[in-house]
Amino acid sequence: MAYHRPLSLSQYVLILLSFALCLLNLSVHATPLAQAGSPFAAKPAFPSLDDCRKKITAPEKDKAMYFTGLPAYNDVKKAKKYAVNHGLTHVTNCYPTNFAERGQYAGDDDAFRQFQKDFSQAYAEKTEGIAYLMLDDNQNAAPDSIFYTVELEAMKNGGHVDKILQFPFDGGKGIDDPTKATKVYWEKFGNAAAYSKGQCGVHVTHYQIPKGDTKYYLQAQIQDANHFEIGHLDKTDATEPVNVNSALPLVLVITAAKPGSSEDPDGAPLQFAYGADKWSSDDARCKFGGYENGNREGDCGFAC
Repeated sequence: MAYHRPLSLSQYVLILLSFALCLLNLSVHATPLAQAGSPFAAKPAFPSLDDCRKKITAPEKDKAMYFTGLPAYNDVKKAKKYAVNHGLTHVTNCYPTNFAERGQYAGDDDAFRQFQKDFSQAYAEKTEGIAYLMLDDNQNAAPDSIFYTVELEAMKNGGHVDKILQFPFDGGKGIDDPTKATKVYWEKFGNAAAYSKGQCGVHVTHYQIPKGDTKYYLQAQIQDANHFEIGHLDKTDATEPVNVNSALPLVLVITAAKPGSSEDPDGAPLQFAYGADKWSSDDARCKFGGYENGNREGDCGFAC
């Protein structure tokens, strides 16, 4: 059996000193784990609105496309692919690669949602001329959507967008040539800031459907609190919901019963929506007369 002499105190001290020197050497020369660029580095916070404004490349005039009402991630990818394939641009390809990706930043769901609003607002602020909205005809932009609350507001208030043309998503197929879209979602109406707030009104002409016809028409005018006209809708096919262009910050949407539905389109009430405010033509805030010479007229009030 081998015998090992116990280490002396001085030997223990030498060993401990050598070990300490090794650790000191490692701390001086080794790369820190949290050094920037390493997988262990702390993630930065989401960029601010000002950061987004500095990073974005402005979309070319008449080329900016928007989309809303697409809850599935694959649908969003289809919309972005459509834009690129048809000579348009979308929000995330106006930023550096992966700038809008969540994984590189630290923050909760609310912080990420605010970031989405911020980079969307910067995109809308840079949009000029004609903009395009991919949204199916049987859908309305949700009142709480980023498009409705942020992008549309920024485009209207910025004064650089003349109109927004709408065409259907249609499963990602869109239309062959988006520049030939004819449905106007919104169009600049004079000075967007020049209207009196308070109680606005809408006057509607509700046309009967001629026998054998499938077209359904509405006409509307919007007045501000001082009874000045601030928007109008020319006689328009209303077999799908229609948007009334005005100087108001939100879009007034009017929906009529469809020909051939279980409801009589001539007798069924019209449905109105101004943001989260919804009502129908048979509510107390509206007064509609009977049909005469193929149409009836009515007025409704709403807070603006």
